[in-house]
Amino acid sequence: MSIPNLSVASLFPKVLTTGLYIWTYYVTVTRVTVLPYNFMFSVVTTLATLALYTYFKVINVGPGSPLDFQDLSIRDLHNVELGTELPPEYLTQKSVTIKHDGRFRVCQTCKHWKPDRCHHCSSCERCILKMDHHCPWFAECIGFSNQKFFIQFLLYTTFYSTFILIITSTQLYRWFHSGKYAEEYINIRVLQIWLLSIAVTTSMFVFSWFTINQLLKNQTTIEMYGQRRYRREFEIRHGMLPASDINMFDLGSSSANWKEVMGNSFIEWILPIKPFKSQRSRHTLDEHGLYFNVHNSPATQALLDDSYLQDRLTRRVTPRSSLDIYDNQS
Repeated sequence: MSIPNLSVASLFPKVLTTGLYIWTYYVTVTRVTVLPYNFMFSVVTTLATLALYTYFKVINVGPGSPLDFQDLSIRDLHNVELGTELPPEYLTQKSVTIKHDGRFRVCQTCKHWKPDRCHHCSSCERCILKMDHHCPWFAECIGFSNQKFFIQFLLYTTFYSTFILIITSTQLYRWFHSGKYAEEYINIRVLQIWLLSIAVTTSMFVFSWFTINQLLKNQTTIEMYGQRRYRREFEIRHGMLPASDINMFDLGSSSANWKEVMGNSFIEWILPIKPFKSQRSRHTLDEHGLYFNVHNSPATQALLDDSYLQDRLTRRVTPRSSLDIYDNQS
């Protein structure tokens, strides 16, 4: 679990987000009268609670980092360049993204080996497992461990803002259509949250659509922008361009990609809990963001073969004494 940063830049989005939820919740339950109070109170309370809970769950859980795994620590970067210090074999056997020279990726800043889909975040000042993006609204990265909660936050917030937009629009419409505007002033608080809900609902629909679309492809934002690089690397290694975009982590169907992150059951999808498979694998290296399932396509298999052969070659030419020292210390 990551320790939240307590700087002003970190506190501001948390205070602002929490304040907006509290303010819109208060105005809704005290000024909106178009629905039976008990029903409206139950819906708004449930959605606001779930949204705020997942918001802070994203922050408290954190995205996950290779720095949490001691066996990924690099003792000497010079030895890595010489090829006498190698990553753990479980990592090399399952990695598909290697450097142009065939070596496995390292972070010079963190001094750690970088698993597939791992990238260094200059804002967080650490490497992030399955990094998607750094979100300023959380002052935190979205990555392997908190991606599910982030998606649930987007959905809860979209439902919350849409519900408020509908009931405030209805109340304002009735106020105008009934002619009350000639007798009384418009409720300024209701008007304010109506305007806010228009902006939030629109932006949340767009961003939720984009994020879920990426999830159904099992593709991060960084990987989406890296497609040109993947195609170029494939051409360098194999002398031809791939027939389509290379997304080696696409499991072949939207359903499989969804379940890979959100879990296999409906209850995992709607409740902010860890996927059951993650809980079952907590004492192993599976489901920790160090390696991922890949789709069995010709392009993916070619990349896997390259990684495996490079690992075998590197370990064969590395002095036996160096490997023995490395294995013992690992």
